[in-house]
Amino acid sequence: MFFWFFRYSFLVFLIFSLILDFEFFMVFLNFIFIHFFYGLQAILKDYIHQIEIKFFLIFLIRLMFFFILNICIELWL
Repeated sequence: MFFWFFRYSFLVFLIFSLILDFEFFMVFLNFIFIHFFYGLQAILKDYIHQIEIKFFLIFLIRLMFFFILNICIELWL
């Protein structure tokens, strides 16, 4: 009677777990990037005193994060 339910119910749980796994991965990746970015930004603000060089290095760090994120997304998909 409920053979179809037991037969196909694992597909619902499989799809749900894949979506949940992807969300956990993205949240974890965002926490890593934010932590790393704020750490490098604090080091730059503490040890580099010329404003132009500081802004340029912060721009390079942000650009590097976009490239790293692009690589991670390409590897994941």
